[in-house]
Amino acid sequence: MRPTKGETMKTTTRALAALALAAAAFAASGRVQVPTDGAYVKECGTCHSAFSPELLPAMSWRKVMQQLGEHFGDPAKLDAATQQGITAYLVANAADRATNEHSRAIMVSLHANEAPVRITQVPYIAGLHATVLDPIWNGNPRPKTLTECSVCHTDAKSGDFYSRIFHVNDLLFRGDNPRLR
Repeated sequence: MRPTKGETMKTTTRALAALALAAAAFAASGRVQVPTDGAYVKECGTCHSAFSPELLPAMSWRKVMQQLGEHFGDPAKLDAATQQGITAYLVANAADRATNEHSRAIMVSLHANEAPVRITQVPYIAGLHATVLDPIWNGNPRPKTLTECSVCHTDAKSGDFYSRIFHVNDLLFRGDNPRLR
């Protein structure tokens, strides 16, 4: 069932409000810690980006590392010592241990004892990216998933998530958009 124009506008308005609030909070510090643990970068960064530990709370990192046998559809095999070392690094540098603005915003967006295993499940991060994958947004560039950070965040490898490129189709924000009818 296709949403009505009113429902689409409400969703868009909520998404834009969340984006504006999140962007304002994030603007103070667009940088995240670049992973420095050699084992983490080598073992995890081989298959996907070695995400900053500041993007999830410690409880989440523990869950991720305990579920390596079924790691988002692919088994990730590590010897016990390496797994323990990487877990210790991620937990020690997690969002609930960091003091920067974005880590505090991540933690405030979560309910007590909430431990998402995907960074894209963190309400703060999801709010920042609410419209990126929405087909009506028609943005450019267009990532296939929210794990493709460097598609929009051109300097993500250096921890800079503030520098970004994208284009929003401004028809979305006007009443004359035929796709909203």
